[in-house]
Amino acid sequence: MSRLKELEKLKRVSQISTAKDIKQLSLAQFPGTHCPLFGVALTAGYIKGLFVLVVGSDECTYYTKSFSIDRANSLAGLEDNFLSFALTKDDVVFSCQGKVREAVMEIDRRYRPQAILLVTTCILEVIGEDLAALICEVQEQVQAKLLLVKTEHFKCDNHIPGIERSLEVMLKLMEEQPRQEKTVNLLGHRYSGVEDTELLKVLRTREVQVHMVLPASSSIDLLKTAPAAALNIVTDFTSLKLAQKMKEKFKVPYVYFEKYLNLERIERGYREIGAKLGLSLEQEVKEMKGQVLKAQQQYQGMLRGKRFLYANTPLLAFELSGFLAALGMEPVLIQARDLYADDEQYLKEILATGHDPYVSRVANIALLRQLYDHLSLDIYIGHENPMLLMEKGIVQVVLDGVAKKLGFEVPLLVMQALADAISVFKYRRKGEHHAAAL
Repeated sequence: MSRLKELEKLKRVSQISTAKDIKQLSLAQFPGTHCPLFGVALTAGYIKGLFVLVVGSDECTYYTKSFSIDRANSLAGLEDNFLSFALTKDDVVFSCQGKVREAVMEIDRRYRPQAILLVTTCILEVIGEDLAALICEVQEQVQAKLLLVKTEHFKCDNHIPGIERSLEVMLKLMEEQPRQEKTVNLLGHRYSGVEDTELLKVLRTREVQVHMVLPASSSIDLLKTAPAAALNIVTDFTSLKLAQKMKEKFKVPYVYFEKYLNLERIERGYREIGAKLGLSLEQEVKEMKGQVLKAQQQYQGMLRGKRFLYANTPLLAFELSGFLAALGMEPVLIQARDLYADDEQYLKEILATGHDPYVSRVANIALLRQLYDHLSLDIYIGHENPMLLMEKGIVQVVLDGVAKKLGFEVPLLVMQALADAISVFKYRRKGEHHAAAL
C-alpha cells in the first residue's frame, strides 16, 4: 500500500465529531503515548507535604521513581516524594492489601507526611484490588490524609487523565475558609516563573495577590486554605473539573483562561477576570491587544502560505492551528491526543479559513516520517530529529517555552518563534549553498 493511501485512512477536520474519529496512522505505534501514571508524576511531584506511593509492577514503579529523581535533580526546590511498592507474583495471586497497609503505616511513622497519595496501576485494576476500601480502614490509624488516584492505561489513550485525577483529588484536602478579596488561585499551571507572565504582571498592578499556583507552587497547607481565594483562574483544561467542584463545594467562582492564541478569547478572559474581581482592565487589554495586532502585520507576510504540520506542543492543538490558519498559513496535518473542552469551536474556526487538514493521533512518529515527502511541508511544529527535518527542507519550531506564558504574550511569542525559525533556517541554507559553491 502506498504512503498516500495510508494518509487517506485519516479523517479530515470536517469529518471529526467524536474522539473516535481521530485515527492512528497504524495499529502499531512508536513511540506511543504516555500513560496516566506519567500524568501523576508530572503533577503530584510539585506538592510539598505530599508523599506518593505507586503500587504496581517493577516497570511502573521504576519508571516513575526514575522520572521523579531526574526532575528533582534538575528543578531547584523540588524534592523526590515518590515511593514504590513493586508487586510480586504472590501479591498478584493472593492480594497485596496487607502489605500495602503495612507500607502506608510505615510511611506515616517514618516520614510524617501531611498526606499520602496511593496510586494504582493497570495490574491492580485488572485483578480488582480495592485500595479505596483499604484507605477507609486505615485512615483512622494514621495522621496523614490518605488519597487515591487510579491510572489504568487500558481505559484511555494518554496521560491527561492522570493529571486531571491528581488535581481533582486535591479537593479532599481543602477546608472552608473566610473569603479574601483580591486573592486568586491559578489552577493547572505546571511551570516555574509564573510571576513573570503577562497575566500576573497585570494583576499585580491592581494589588491582586496569588494565594496558590497548583501544582507548580503548592503545598498541603496552601491546599487547605485554597477556598479563601476570591477567584480561581483555570490556566489548563486539566484543572476544569477541580474548579467546577470548588465552585460547587466552596462557592469559589472561576474563569477559564487557557494559553489561548485567539485574541478575542484572551480579551474575553481578561474582562471576565476583571468583572469577577471588581476591576476594570480595559486600558491594559487595549494596549496589549494593539501590540499583538501590530506584530501580526509585521509577521504575516513571512508566514502567509507556509504549510505546516502540528505534531505536539503543550498548547491546544486545534486552537493553535486555527490561529495560524487565520494568519494565512496552511495546516496540512494536525496530530491530537483527543477531543477536549471547546475543540468543536476550534475545528469550526479552522474550516472557516478554507482549510480542511488531516487529523491523526499523536505518538506515531515512525510512520509519520515516511509521509514528510508527500506532504510538501514548510514547517514542523513540535519535537522531531532536527537534522532529519533540515535534510528535507523543513523548518522546525518548538514551542515548549511559550506554554509558561499567559495572555496576549502567547500569540506574540508564537509568531516570533515561527518568524525566527524561518529566518535562521534560510540563513543556514544560504550558508550551505555558499559552502557548496566554494
